[in-house]
Amino acid sequence: MSRTDRALALNIGVVVAAVVAAAALIWVTGNVVFLIVILAVAGSATWNIIRIFRRPDEASDVDRLNSMKYLDERDRSLALQAFGIVGIVALVLTVVTVLVTLFTDALGAEYIALVQFVVLFGSWAAANSYVTRKQQ
Repeated sequence: MSRTDRALALNIGVVVAAVVAAAALIWVTGNVVFLIVILAVAGSATWNIIRIFRRPDEASDVDRLNSMKYLDERDRSLALQAFGIVGIVALVLTVVTVLVTLFTDALGAEYIALVQFVVLFGSWAAANSYVTRKQQ
């Protein structure tokens, strides 16, 4: 088994372990919506990881950032910028969440967590796309 194959297996193993852990938690809580979201994210991540490892020369900057397979300092710098943007989004989202929970009683904690997860996941993908376009 080559080094690339080992890295691919490890990355997919991490995704599978995260999905199993999330599925166990979802099974305990009985929330099917979370299961659908987690499976969609895991499927997307696994597809992207396999694609990047099988054809690294065809991978775009965004593909490498989304799969966290940084080839050089430029990729690491782009990832750092993207995570900075996600951090700002997380801070704003946290303030909004605190205000919503203080002033309303409409949302349960599980839905707040789901919305935060989806927004942060989407902002991470958008930030990766933004920083790569900004560099070109």
